[in-house]
Amino acid sequence: MNGTAVSVTVQVQNTGDVPGKETVQLYVSAPEGRLPQPYQSLVAFEKTKELGPGETCGITMTFDAAAMASYDETKSAYLLEPGTYLLRVGNSSRNTRVAGAIEIPEEIATRKVKSCLGRPDFQDYVPEKRRERPAPDSASGIVIPAEAFDREEAEYKAAYEIDPEVRGLSDEELLHLAIGYFDPKGGLTGMIGNAGSLVAGSAGETAHIAGSRPLIMADGPAGLRIAKNYFEDDKGVHSMAPPMPESMMPFAPGIVKLFLKLGTKKPKNPEAIREQYCTAIPIGTAIAQSWNTEFAEICGDIVGTEMEIFHIDLWLAPALNIHRSIRCGRNFEYYSEDPLISGKMAAHITKGVQRHPGKDVTIKHFAANNQEYNRTFNNSLVSERAMREIYLKGFELCVKEARPAAVMTSYNLINGQHASTRRDLIEDILRSEFGFDGIVMTDWVINGGMVPKDAKYPGPKPAEVAAAGGDLFMPGSKKDYESLEADYRKGTVTKQQLQINAGRILRASRRAEQSGQTMLHG
Repeated sequence: MNGTAVSVTVQVQNTGDVPGKETVQLYVSAPEGRLPQPYQSLVAFEKTKELGPGETCGITMTFDAAAMASYDETKSAYLLEPGTYLLRVGNSSRNTRVAGAIEIPEEIATRKVKSCLGRPDFQDYVPEKRRERPAPDSASGIVIPAEAFDREEAEYKAAYEIDPEVRGLSDEELLHLAIGYFDPKGGLTGMIGNAGSLVAGSAGETAHIAGSRPLIMADGPAGLRIAKNYFEDDKGVHSMAPPMPESMMPFAPGIVKLFLKLGTKKPKNPEAIREQYCTAIPIGTAIAQSWNTEFAEICGDIVGTEMEIFHIDLWLAPALNIHRSIRCGRNFEYYSEDPLISGKMAAHITKGVQRHPGKDVTIKHFAANNQEYNRTFNNSLVSERAMREIYLKGFELCVKEARPAAVMTSYNLINGQHASTRRDLIEDILRSEFGFDGIVMTDWVINGGMVPKDAKYPGPKPAEVAAAGGDLFMPGSKKDYESLEADYRKGTVTKQQLQINAGRILRASRRAEQSGQTMLHG
């Protein structure tokens, strides 16, 4: 033990007849005090090298004892309750045995925050019959005194400096920077799906402001998603793919299907057709099932390399929402039902991409996006403890370990308010508590004509997103700009907030410029 860092070393032997690797997993069983606890929680894991038959190797797993703390809603703090914390080791959650123990002699508040996210109309379920904890008598243990822990207290009154460059922007330029780039002529086909104007099949861009390089975005999840076939003419670059995947066409309403068909273009000269192909990396769930963070980083490196080749600045991935239900249609691109695995895999994917200067990721969907049915207007009712210990934990880990450049908010509401308009979620938790200093963008919000007339909740408005600390309302449309302009005149969002938001976008733009990459089209 060093301070509050706890290390556990185990010996692993290949008892089989063929070479192979093994994953060693370390869990903690917390004492049953005032706060209900799960039987065990994952705190660390490591993958062995390839071991030949009969070969043995040592594996050391390290974690911070503060990670054993649970969130207490009554005290708005992460607490270690007094008692014995059992360390359990195995090669799966079903196959663990006690390998040690940590004694906490008194209650310790490791981190003081504030409860931000409101209350659902229910109490979290706690089963009446609990699994029995094994006796700790045979386990060697250590005692960690209270004075060994650093006591953190979140500060929420962060003052943002406004860049001198931003102070020189006009109101019109500030409003444009708050909205993704759109065709000033209007219309739907320019903003659905692969709407980028500079790289064929890219998902979108930031505004084209004089003296500023727009950030070009491409979707994921299993590698870069851009158009396989495209052509160029005097009007620019054109994707030949429909704005949404063809597989979605049978499920689209008639009017959307019409727009998709209108959005597919063909050149007058067939010889003008060009091709571009990207590598398909494994889906998120498959990467997580490898338990191999080195492999995850290699996958990110592949994506970062191709971002350089195809002139993409922001990859709209990785996604790390929790596998809450097997029926969630996007589980394949998420990693796990466990927040530690999700956060670790996303962090290493991020590190792999961001090895490449000026090439960045957008972790998503922040937060509690765990179903696809009615995904734009479903209201996720979640307790503060569940949010912090399950649905936000992976994001916190990824932000602190890998410093991603962007975060995408989710479509859903959280306890009655859209995630993209929650200042407590964006400014208080993400920026103040987690230390995130990059761009926050919405998911691709298309309010015009897409909001059901009988919807219980209205869609998020650009001014509400900007006022909450959201820097970019994506993908952007003429109507979104007009809505923002009107609300800005009413005072819904201040000029200072728009300047703060614009500063983050321009800093990312400068970073992309300094990477030495040039746009395909200017």
